[in-house]
Amino acid sequence: MIERLREIEPSALTTFTDDLKKDLVNRVTDKVSHLESSLAVAELTVVLHYLMNTPEDVLIWDVGHQGYVHKALTGRLIDLQTQRHKNGISGFLRRAESLYDFFGAGHASTSISALTGVCLADQSTGLNRKRVAVIGDGSMTGGQSFEALNHLSTIDTDALVILNDNNGSIDPTIGSLHIQGNYKHYFQSLGWRYTYVNQGNNIASLLEAVKAAFEKGGKQVLHIQTYRPLLSKTKSYKPATTFQWWAAEKLRSILSKDAGLRILSPAMFAGSGFAPLRKEFPKQFIDSGINEPHTVTTAAGIVAAGGYAWVHIYSTFLQRAVDQVIHDVALQGLPLIFLVDRAGIVGGDGPTHHGVFDLGFLMDIPNVTIWNSRNGDELQAMISKAWEIQGELSGPLFIRYPKDKTSCDSPEEFSPYHWLTEQNSNSLLVSTGHLTSKVQTGLFDHLHLGQIKPLPPNLTDILSKYSNVLVLEESLGQGGLFGAIAGVVADADLNLRLAKRKISDAFTNHGVREELLKELGLMP
Repeated sequence: MIERLREIEPSALTTFTDDLKKDLVNRVTDKVSHLESSLAVAELTVVLHYLMNTPEDVLIWDVGHQGYVHKALTGRLIDLQTQRHKNGISGFLRRAESLYDFFGAGHASTSISALTGVCLADQSTGLNRKRVAVIGDGSMTGGQSFEALNHLSTIDTDALVILNDNNGSIDPTIGSLHIQGNYKHYFQSLGWRYTYVNQGNNIASLLEAVKAAFEKGGKQVLHIQTYRPLLSKTKSYKPATTFQWWAAEKLRSILSKDAGLRILSPAMFAGSGFAPLRKEFPKQFIDSGINEPHTVTTAAGIVAAGGYAWVHIYSTFLQRAVDQVIHDVALQGLPLIFLVDRAGIVGGDGPTHHGVFDLGFLMDIPNVTIWNSRNGDELQAMISKAWEIQGELSGPLFIRYPKDKTSCDSPEEFSPYHWLTEQNSNSLLVSTGHLTSKVQTGLFDHLHLGQIKPLPPNLTDILSKYSNVLVLEESLGQGGLFGAIAGVVADADLNLRLAKRKISDAFTNHGVREELLKELGLMP
């Protein structure tokens, strides 16, 4: 399709783009996520590929939600129907998928940094080519975008940054930079030439602006105003069956009693199912923008000042704030509570979003407590208990739960562990998280650990009764629960065979969650 695009006259580009958008909507509506944000940059995508010699020229997309028209243009229109499904194409930009996907994208605010690296590489080799990074207004709230702009401004090179301003990400964009329209002064203060295009969905306006930017050279910012179409949805979704819904229900009862509690999130309230709560308790929910390190340290500051704060964050984004968790929270002994959403295999979002790394680093941080819920009942019990004891904690508490369906049948009190089967077997299955609810065994004794750090003080005595112990968890590598139990076995010199069922040392692809869990050997 790229070849056909570059053969047509400029006057035909609008018709070409409109036809492409219609074809895309007809093929993949309700089959892809974030389609509206990609359609908002359809005209920009067409113009860039029309004027650039991709893939030889460099085009870098931020996050990847804007990339579906790009994928359609570069030979993947039909494949978009398989997006996020096993053996289908990714929902994000992925280098292994196409030569046109120059740089992988999944987390926000990275495109300008990658562009900086390209400029430095081309400077050393003498390679002369067009270099473009596209970033959204939501991603501009991330601190890395400033760091990259500030650095790249010092490099003698041609580089074009296109700010796609569609007034939001998953949640509305926050901050004075966006709200007060201060982009011009911001970019110019950093040494960038700035151009604003009000009609960012107009082919003629974009052709003129992008051509001019390429001709002028140097470091250019092209700020384009785009608009997302509203597409009708036909998917049936029952949020009352999810961990996210049960978490929101329990928080509702707590927030109605505790007006001083603040819930912070890096622009993920809508994705978490907390948007209705935010409308009910607008003063208690704080969106800090797509900036995870800032979110964590801000919450730590609230706690240090004597307030109470909880952080809602996806597991995959928590890893972006590891230093803040260690230095600003745990080291200072601050009782900050984290609701770690999307813990474990997330399904269609794939390797950029699987929550499989947090246990590996959290288990090794002093002063940390980790709870891992098996169902809606236990999750609600954990949230209630956390609220009761938050003033007594000597460090952060992490409550983990997956993106999955669950039940909440009978309210329960939180307990660090539960025996699901205890029949004097010589073999023990130790599980944690939602996997506990997905495994049934009549052969092993079965112990569920809702609290995995610190481990139950009587765990050594429990393990000593068995000849075989199998650990089942939804995390990557040798860390996590298995590593902690292996340490207990070694310290006590227990004579038993210890084995594990966990995610292998590899990135897990996208697909339906249960399908992936079966493929990984984590459920029957």
